[in-house]
Amino acid sequence: MHRDLQAALVRRVLAHLEQRTTDAEAAPSTVPVAAYADPARLERERARLFRDLPLAIGHASQLPAPGDFITHDATGAPLLVVRTDDGAVAAYLNVCRHRGTRVEAAPCGQRKAFVCPYHAWSYGRDGRLLGVPHEDGFAGLDRDARGLVRVPAGVAAGFVFVRPRPPAPGEALDLGPELAAWLGPLAADLDGFGCATSHVYDPRTQARALSWKLAIDVFLESYHLRTTHRSTIYGMFFDNLGLVDPVGPHTRNVFPKRSIRELAALPDLAARPESEWSLRRHANVLFHLFPNTLILVQPDHAAVLHLWPDGPARAVLTSYTLVLEPPATDKARAYWDANNKILYDAIAEDFQMGESIQRGLASGANQELVFGAFEHALAHFHRQIELHAAT
Repeated sequence: MHRDLQAALVRRVLAHLEQRTTDAEAAPSTVPVAAYADPARLERERARLFRDLPLAIGHASQLPAPGDFITHDATGAPLLVVRTDDGAVAAYLNVCRHRGTRVEAAPCGQRKAFVCPYHAWSYGRDGRLLGVPHEDGFAGLDRDARGLVRVPAGVAAGFVFVRPRPPAPGEALDLGPELAAWLGPLAADLDGFGCATSHVYDPRTQARALSWKLAIDVFLESYHLRTTHRSTIYGMFFDNLGLVDPVGPHTRNVFPKRSIRELAALPDLAARPESEWSLRRHANVLFHLFPNTLILVQPDHAAVLHLWPDGPARAVLTSYTLVLEPPATDKARAYWDANNKILYDAIAEDFQMGESIQRGLASGANQELVFGAFEHALAHFHRQIELHAAT
């Protein structure tokens, strides 16, 4: 993130502190309970948000060399993402073109070629069909037409994005130019925070009993910090103070720490050496990349959370920490593990509240849920869902 923008955000926080205000819309809003519980809505979201949009599914550091791969199934489509011999990132449907078997079973690894475990049809890193045992039994087989089905993919700010469906005729397979428009200035923000040059540490997966949208909601406001996190992280933050900047369908949220008051004494933030001030040292900066990725920038690392629907009342979280370099010593690993414990303890508290909401939806107590005027990041999120998943 550019220093001038960081300075402007700091000034906004300091103005709120002086005036005892926070970012807010003009009025509260509501969302129907059905938005979290209706199976038909979820199917529309899966079809339009989780098939048609570019989705962040991982990080380029997971694919450092040609032949490195990851598999991914949380979108609902089986994906095989590979670093090709020319250094690009390509994504394929992880489905054999013979009888439809899953080609690669491992979650990650390194391959010269991918061999189907059923009949040993083999495919190159570029998806081409390389070998067919007893090929004489397949007269007229067009190898060029029987390669793995490639889907659009690209990298932005270090994150691997995939559109997990076969491309339409004439559709570009390189998502790069589209991602620049899709992310807008947030790509430069994330680059400026070092996301592109960081490395994945401690990837995790967990399932929770709440809608994927509730799993996003619980992160997008600071109204709950004083009560939900009273015994854990609240002591570092203010009560219900935050900045919210919609950027297209996405948002940039700033949750200032109490230490930000130190910067009030600096007369010209942008002109000072960065060693004397830093937004990320005095605030958590949370990027919500629509629809389902959260990137929490902290003083010396970032936490990445991808929330995936697994039914109307169930979400799967895939997450990892981005660190400047892979930890090489027990001391370094202990440091990052201690940071992650703080994060995941707070996440557990958030999800406990979200699961409580989910359990109460069917009671009939509410036909709609209310977002306060200062919970407008949630309102923006749900408006974007309606816009992009409309019938």
